[in-house]
Amino acid sequence: MKKSILIKLMSLLTVVGLLSCAEEPVDESGLLITGRSQCFMTFFDLLGSDHRTVLVSGQTVIDTTALTVKAVARFGTNMQRVKPYCSVVTDAIVEPNMGVWTDFTEPKQYTVVSGNRKVRKTYTITVTLQK
Repeated sequence: MKKSILIKLMSLLTVVGLLSCAEEPVDESGLLITGRSQCFMTFFDLLGSDHRTVLVSGQTVIDTTALTVKAVARFGTNMQRVKPYCSVVTDAIVEPNMGVWTDFTEPKQYTVVSGNRKVRKTYTITVTLQK
């Protein structure tokens, strides 16, 4: 009797498991495409060669209306070799990828793409050296 109930329960769980594995849409990077249309940047940081932040605390301003990020790096930072990082709203992605050594002597542009991949907002990031 117990074995029969256990077999029926396992069969039911297997069927439920198989039905819940429906095909979800993914992008070319293998990331899940969701229904979210929000897309904005919530945080920005810049790391130096020691993998520590080079930004002056409290000096980074993200304007989600003007689509700009303005930050101040500590005096003496080698702006030709820093790694940018940011946080974005849930399910959004950033193009091109951050986290690679980048030359920030000139403003850079990064595009935040919504979870549904239909909304794109390009941010201009400007980093100046502390005086």
